Amino acid sequence: MLRDSIKSLTYFNARIDFRIKTINNRAAKLEEVSRPASQKLQVAYRCIESTMYLIHLRYTRGDDVSDLKVELQALLSYRTQQKQYADALPLKEQKDRIGWEEIRKDHMRNLFLKWLSFAYCLDMGEVYYKQVLDLIANQGQDALLDEIAVQLGDTDRPVSESLLYKTRFNKLYKVIQAAPDKRPKLMLAYLDAWYKLEGSPQFHVMSNDSYFGYWSWEAALVTKLYDIDDISFIDHEYYPKDLVHWSEQ
Repeated sequence: MLRDSIKSLTYFNARIDFRIKTINNRAAKLEEVSRPASQKLQVAYRCIESTMYLIHLRYTRGDDVSDLKVELQALLSYRTQQKQYADALPLKEQKDRIGWEEIRKDHMRNLFLKWLSFAYCLDMGEVYYKQVLDLIANQGQDALLDEIAVQLGDTDRPVSESLLYKTRFNKLYKVIQAAPDKRPKLMLAYLDAWYKLEGSPQFHVMSNDSYFGYWSWEAALVTKLYDIDDISFIDHEYYPKDLVHWSEQ
């Protein structure tokens, strides 16, 4: 059953089939012995990007949430390979890895928090969380990411006192900083502001098949991780409740 009525099942089936083919084609390039590490690093990153996109599409299509664990294992494999290729770069090229590994705003939105959200909500386990956090790295750089990492078990992690992207994430950061009884109201406020904070995207009216569903994955992560009562926002249009409540189904 579709979790989103903006596009048809036929639309999502086509986009998912295309994304799977894209991932397979890119993964094949990682097996090419002659391809240099600098190129494989980028290919591995694109595999991660496409796999995350696939997870997003499959959730929106209405797939069984449990089935997404396969993609989560693939993400870990591709990210491990990305690090291996980055480590293999010559010393003079090591600086080139920074753009693929640093905390950019798009990395926070579309990779780090989304990945941790699916991992935690699907109970991938402490070993998995640690592996992901080690690969994400960037310890002590951003207060939101650091606080979430500590809550996930990375208790020795240095915690920054500031947000790298305050305009985008301050409302969410306020949720985890608040007293437990204040968090539901603040999360509802975050969800109400989410679409505008995302830049008011218009993917649903574009003609380039770029729509994949509007979901606040980071809201799911924080709600589940901090055990926030979601009764006041469980039916919010941007709240992926089936992910948060997967273990209860």
